[in-house]
Amino acid sequence: MFVVGLLTFAAGAYLSSTSITIYELLIYRFVQGVGAALILSNSRALIADVFEEGGGGLAMGVHVAVIYSALLMGPLLGGVIITLTSLIGWRDVFILNVPICVVSALLVYATVPSKKSGLNKNSGRTDWLGGSLLFTGLLVLLGGITMWPVHKGVVELFIEEVRIPLLGLYFRPFFYIALPAWSMVLTGALLTALFFIRERSKTSSHIIPLNLLATNLRLRSASLSILLLYTAHHGVWIVISFYLTAFMGLDPVSSGLILGTLPLTVLVASPAGGFLSDKYGYSEVSTLGLFMAALGLFSLAMVSQGITVQYIAVSLIVLGLGIGLFAAPNTNSALASVEPSVRAQVNGLMGFMRHLGQALSIAMSATILDYSIGYEKFLEGGLIEVSAFTRGVSINFLTAGVITATAVIVVIWHEIVGRRRNS
Repeated sequence: MFVVGLLTFAAGAYLSSTSITIYELLIYRFVQGVGAALILSNSRALIADVFEEGGGGLAMGVHVAVIYSALLMGPLLGGVIITLTSLIGWRDVFILNVPICVVSALLVYATVPSKKSGLNKNSGRTDWLGGSLLFTGLLVLLGGITMWPVHKGVVELFIEEVRIPLLGLYFRPFFYIALPAWSMVLTGALLTALFFIRERSKTSSHIIPLNLLATNLRLRSASLSILLLYTAHHGVWIVISFYLTAFMGLDPVSSGLILGTLPLTVLVASPAGGFLSDKYGYSEVSTLGLFMAALGLFSLAMVSQGITVQYIAVSLIVLGLGIGLFAAPNTNSALASVEPSVRAQVNGLMGFMRHLGQALSIAMSATILDYSIGYEKFLEGGLIEVSAFTRGVSINFLTAGVITATAVIVVIWHEIVGRRRNS
């Protein structure tokens, strides 16, 4: 399925390069998203299976380092990509993904032993209804939370026309609807709750392995901690980028260099975190990582009008060290606690928690900044008070630090309970 994911992502990238309208592009990007989901849900399970006899911590650390090296290259190459699109066209940017994915698929197929892939066929059927409930519920819930402060509690949707030339579709629905944001939040929460009620009553084909989460302390600790950490820190990219450009007046390149200290630090620290977890244990290293991440976020909460760029860079380095020390041991802890036959599903669960945390983090950051600055500034424009902006940034990181500290408590509590059970 990992190879299928790579080829699906390549197909979506190629189709995206041929899109004429924004609607086509959205559909083809959805295809890419399906491929990315297959890649993410199987990549770390493959690593855990291949390195089952030893060295899994270091291997997972290298994997995390590669991911954050891509995040590092993003801000630094942003200006280059913009320049390239003016020369060769934006469609060719998608084309660049195709040969990379095809070559990667061939390498994986040729080098990864199929007998150790751990991707056993599951006799259960795919629960499309459950997946639709979860997707719709989270989409409506997070959409309502994010849009609530911006539009004074009202979410508006207007569709004038739809064009998809490849499918021969063109129509003008003139669709307009305005909903109170609280109704979206309530509807999303009910749909999500309905999914979990339905999931709990099933005996097979689980999307989220609630039975494992209920009995496996190590998996539950790893899942909750990664959800909390990504909820806390992912919004850093948005908040700090606004702070550096809008408040401190840095140009995009300088801002990208400052932001790049975070993924660069994770890139360096991740292999070390994996190596240390092989030597000293998963929970010890991941707890240290969470503690350092909380320290970095609390230091960022001390922003003021007199803060320096160096202070922000050092805080991001501390945060990056924490993330790097946490990521590989936490993932290895989860995958090592289950049988190889369900590692792909567990890795999918970890990916779900990670991306759910990212979505929650963006919604949280946007909501805090909206209420601090004032929604009318987004709708009508106008000058933003410096004190209001810095207060919003400070509250944002203070909240993030508290959430990460909660993750530390979660890991320690599960470790204590686990030792009591084993004694």
